[in-house]
Amino acid sequence: MYRIIAGLVVAVAVVQGAHAQTLQDVLARAYRSNPTLLGEQANQKAVTENSVQARSGWRPTVSINMDANYQQGPYTNAFALGSYTSNYAEGYVAAKQTLYSFGHTANQVRAADARSHAERHALRLTEAQVFTSVITAYMNVLRDRAVQDIRKADLDMLERQVRLTTSRYTLGGAPTEQVTRTDVEQAETRRRSAEVALAQARATRAASEAQFQAVTGVEPKTLTMPAALPGLPSSLDQAMKAALAANPQLAQMRETKSATQADVDTARSQWGPQIQVQGTFGTIGPASPFREREYAQQVTGTVSLVQPLYNGGLYNSQIRQARDKDEQARQNVEFARRAALQNVVTNWRAVENGLEAIKAGLAEVHSGEMTLKGYQLEYGYGLRSTTDVLYADQNLRSAQVDLASSQHDTIVAEAQLLAAIGQLQAGTLLPDTRPYDADAPLRHARTRDWEPLQAPLAAIDRAGW
Repeated sequence: MYRIIAGLVVAVAVVQGAHAQTLQDVLARAYRSNPTLLGEQANQKAVTENSVQARSGWRPTVSINMDANYQQGPYTNAFALGSYTSNYAEGYVAAKQTLYSFGHTANQVRAADARSHAERHALRLTEAQVFTSVITAYMNVLRDRAVQDIRKADLDMLERQVRLTTSRYTLGGAPTEQVTRTDVEQAETRRRSAEVALAQARATRAASEAQFQAVTGVEPKTLTMPAALPGLPSSLDQAMKAALAANPQLAQMRETKSATQADVDTARSQWGPQIQVQGTFGTIGPASPFREREYAQQVTGTVSLVQPLYNGGLYNSQIRQARDKDEQARQNVEFARRAALQNVVTNWRAVENGLEAIKAGLAEVHSGEMTLKGYQLEYGYGLRSTTDVLYADQNLRSAQVDLASSQHDTIVAEAQLLAAIGQLQAGTLLPDTRPYDADAPLRHARTRDWEPLQAPLAAIDRAGW
């Protein structure tokens, strides 16, 4: 019989564990379905198309043109009489190729590639923000469910205490066991306060569960308390070095700075010469009536060199504007660096304090439970007053709530620390999930629509600059 009962207990535990939502499960689902993250992935692909568009300056443009024209009117020359007629149709293929742009195209490509890299880091930042929101929502539900259970246990205990106190007041007894009307009212007051606290806990839990569903797309079911998050640094110095090397926002600002420097060079390159070659091949003849034998082929070819001399101050203004934007980007890099280090130190200390608070909270809860049990037992023998029991219960519930809050705050601080050092990513948190390849769009951009002239023309353009 005992074996059967034991087997049933194990089976129930397995079923409950099978339906439990672990933090890793919830993160994996959010990674696959969160609209903010998926939208940023689409935005990254859109931004990377700028790299394709910038490289089009090294590639030829080819078009097919067809025209038909008919005109009839008087001669405007005073020495000519009568009217004239113009009647022709033509079709031709036109091709145009820039041979040299004084580095203008090369610098545009540099800027576009740098912004594509910056957007890749912006995607990492969004990923970290989504994971932080998911972890926070997960821990909010765990904390608020625990607080609701604490408030429910508190109310149950106080209802028993009210019944006991009222009974002793009504029945009387030995002088050491007698209570007063004040004791009854005191217990009733605490019970009503517990009812209010339980109602507030239920409302807070409902809000947390709604936030959880908004972030993850599913309702929270049985959640399990996570252990420490993976990828945490072993020391504060290591965390600060990691932040300087991999913080997503700092990396994004650095790439943006590279882009603005390229923008300065792009503006300056407008003053240089440009060499283009263009040609057409087609046929022309009378439009009406159509006589195929009267159509003749025409071929044109042009090489042009353009050197700007004066444009009303436009290029110089654009150069100054680009330099000011570059200075702003430099200041943004410094701001991001300071913010990253601040976040590391703040969250490192928060994790340390949280672990200490959990350790102390566990001891405080254990002590509070023993104290309450002892006071309740001593109350039965008239050795403790109603106030003593209520005070012990209040201390225990406060310790339990503080412990739940400390567990919540510690995991959230760990997530924010990982985000600050660039490790709150799918590759760290979800080893069994295939991560999105953020480098693939730029790799494809560099080879999409490639044609043979691109490589030599790009080399000449870069070398000339």
